[in-house]
Amino acid sequence: MTFRLLQIGLGNRGGMWADIVAGKPDVEITGVMDLDPARIEAFAARHPGPRRFTSLDAALQAGGYDAALLVTPPDGHLEQSRAIFAAGLPLLAEKPLATTLEDSAAIVRLAEAHGLPLTVGLNFRYLPVTRAYRDLVARDACGAPGFGQFSYRRNRDGRRPGLNRYPLTMRHPMMLEQSVHHLDLIRYVYGREVVAIACRTWNPPWSMYAHAANVSCLLTLEGGLEVNYFGTWSGGWNTPGFEWRTDCAQGVIVQRELFSDLTMAATGEENLTPVPIADERAFYDDTAHLLDAFIAAMKDGTPPPCDGRDHLRTLALCFAGIESDETGERIDVSDYMVRNGLSDLMGSAA
Repeated sequence: MTFRLLQIGLGNRGGMWADIVAGKPDVEITGVMDLDPARIEAFAARHPGPRRFTSLDAALQAGGYDAALLVTPPDGHLEQSRAIFAAGLPLLAEKPLATTLEDSAAIVRLAEAHGLPLTVGLNFRYLPVTRAYRDLVARDACGAPGFGQFSYRRNRDGRRPGLNRYPLTMRHPMMLEQSVHHLDLIRYVYGREVVAIACRTWNPPWSMYAHAANVSCLLTLEGGLEVNYFGTWSGGWNTPGFEWRTDCAQGVIVQRELFSDLTMAATGEENLTPVPIADERAFYDDTAHLLDAFIAAMKDGTPPPCDGRDHLRTLALCFAGIESDETGERIDVSDYMVRNGLSDLMGSAA
């Protein structure tokens, strides 16, 4: 039976989602909604089949969906989610759930109150390099991990065609649009929660972004694992740079490209040895795997992947990091969640 989606939002990422769904014979977008008629017409030229709406209420009332796919800027997610859940639809939403922790928690509580599945689009968990890195750590391939460094450097032209414009004016664009992925990967690959964070965010003088495009954090994870994180969207060189190195008791694991180039070496070895990983198309194949997992959970009644509670643990790191920057204090993450009224949502994470 074909799984039917209502897609809300037809921007740049929305176009990618439509292409991904079009490549799946057992999934279909049966309705699309966007406030911009020009976007709808442009979408219809490539994908003429789905019904088209400029009102979310009208799209929901038309019915004929098994779930909703939310691909809109995060500042509108709370109200959109409220309408989607009221219509009885499971939801797969792009990250972050919202631009405040309070609104994000409200979305999670709405999903649970309605008894409906909620998945957040953390597609980088499904990259082959991510899965391979996680496996190396889980089986102590180089011994127990002791500390790590995660560095992401990019001069991101936020005005370039093909990119969303809203990060140019939002607060904490790097933290909430990009670092959220990286902090989630750190939790996921190491299989440990972050217990404390010390953070600085700032904007270099030449940045085109209205707010902090640089993020630097020291993360303390369970078991004493320490990770240094640095990310920027306003680097001084157009050539991007990436390295994620984990030093272990008997060697190192090093990822030298954002979506590939995973290597390892024992302490006494002079050269890094490549780790074989599947060749897949970043942003597309990993997103397709996430969608497959979401649909499988809907059909089997199993817990959805990358669920709301899990995402809140990553978002709590982001907002605790922002608080650390504002106060100059190292933040205990569990205490932060309690202080922000999340005690009821701390019991589980997928």
